[in-house]
Amino acid sequence: MALPAVAWSAFVCKPPGGSTIIRDDLPPECASVEIREINHDGSLKRIIPPPRTAEQRKAEQDEERRRLECRQQNEAQKQADEVLLKRYPMEDDLIAARDHALANEKARIEQENQRLKELKQTRARLENEKASYKGRPMPDPMKAAFEANDSATAAAERQIEVIHSGMGKFDADLERYRELVKGTAKPPCRLED
Repeated sequence: MALPAVAWSAFVCKPPGGSTIIRDDLPPECASVEIREINHDGSLKRIIPPPRTAEQRKAEQDEERRRLECRQQNEAQKQADEVLLKRYPMEDDLIAARDHALANEKARIEQENQRLKELKQTRARLENEKASYKGRPMPDPMKAAFEANDSATAAAERQIEVIHSGMGKFDADLERYRELVKGTAKPPCRLED
């Protein structure tokens, strides 16, 4: 019993270093190359791509991971945008909150600067005392006082950096708010199809 002509198809491929193969079943010789399935009238029915290499699979996985991270970033930004718009119905509300918070942050910076000034004075006093030990080893309590002064100075400087970075967030929020209101806000990353 023969199949009707419309159901017949042929598989065409060219293995590396060989000649073109035409068969009515999938040629095993072409397992690593593209195979074309041809209809009875010679038109292309479909293309069967060759199996992906390990590098191609890794590249696809990397691309999918990048797309997932991008989607997550965009979703997180969307949620943050919604919170920003709910929290501040008007730009003036955001500016007032920003000014209030910045005033608090400036006060904290002033406190840390005062602390640094005191630490600098303590350091100068320690240096004067250290001069009296010229040619002799410093006592352990004095060494500990120098270390404590260095540690406290570094902590105060770090705290000022943290406060400054937090202050930058207010400006970023204000800029994002304005973009959202204007409709010009963009997602953090773009997904190319």
